Amino acid sequence: MLVLQQYIQEVLFRQRVCVVPHVGTFSIQHFPARYDAVSQTLLPPRDQVIFSQSWQDDGSCLEWIALKENLVPSVAQRKLEKYLEEFKTALESGKTLELPGIGRLQGDFTGNLHFYAEELPVNPADLPIAPIQRTEPPAPAALPAIQPTMAVTPVTPPEPPAPVEPLMTAAEEDTLEAVTEGGIFKWWWAVAGAVILLGGLGAWWYIGHQSVHEVPPPAPAPALPPATDTIVDTTQQVPANTVTTAVPAAPDSISYFVILEEYKDSLTAAHKVAKRKSWEQNVVLYHKNNLYKVAVPVKSLPIDTTSVLQEKQSEFKINKAYLEF
Repeated sequence: MLVLQQYIQEVLFRQRVCVVPHVGTFSIQHFPARYDAVSQTLLPPRDQVIFSQSWQDDGSCLEWIALKENLVPSVAQRKLEKYLEEFKTALESGKTLELPGIGRLQGDFTGNLHFYAEELPVNPADLPIAPIQRTEPPAPAALPAIQPTMAVTPVTPPEPPAPVEPLMTAAEEDTLEAVTEGGIFKWWWAVAGAVILLGGLGAWWYIGHQSVHEVPPPAPAPALPPATDTIVDTTQQVPANTVTTAVPAAPDSISYFVILEEYKDSLTAAHKVAKRKSWEQNVVLYHKNNLYKVAVPVKSLPIDTTSVLQEKQSEFKINKAYLEF
């Protein structure tokens, strides 16, 4: 009988359900907090042990005895039947069985079992709650009629909230910086070309103005020598092999880009530029024709563009690189 009492104590608090074959089922039921209107207190949540004479053997009792006494299942079954017979005999005689920490189990002459549960310990204490008396606010007094001559105080509208600068991640800042550098580089070349064009027009206007308004006066004619009988031959023979050649003007250098890579995503292109700059490569990023292009700025003579392209393809090991002016 003591074995079954120990079984009930161990299994009930571990599994919250304990089945004793041919006796009944013990279970722990949780009750939430409730308000007692009589004592005006808030009762805390609690657990209570419930007993029912209905049972359905789940094999836990047999397994527990086999493990507890180190028995094979057949021997453990005979042991279980012996313990149950002693347990039921004690209850039929009207003896009260004490289950420490659980309660008391008592039988009667009709075969019914009566369980008296113990109060399980709880940590929270009861909270006294006093009723709140709600008082109605007094009715406001009637306001006097507003005279037409009463001055109305203007209400100043609240100031609009200060604009908040949007937060940007480190990757977005790198992308913005790379695109900005490419835009500045492109606009710098446009501004430089405009300045050169305006400078050339100004120089042309200045030279033309000086040639019209500052024509030097003609030099006085030299005095003719006195007439003599000497006949001077002014005809000079020019050697036949003398050829006058014009020196060609040197062509101007042009600026253009060698396109290494192009992407539709600005973030991917910016990462590529940052990676190449970490390798100490002079590359820029700019946006054209809905593509973000990783390029190398180049300046050379027009006749050298093909050699420059081949040089950059060999330097960066990119055969698909091309020129863009």
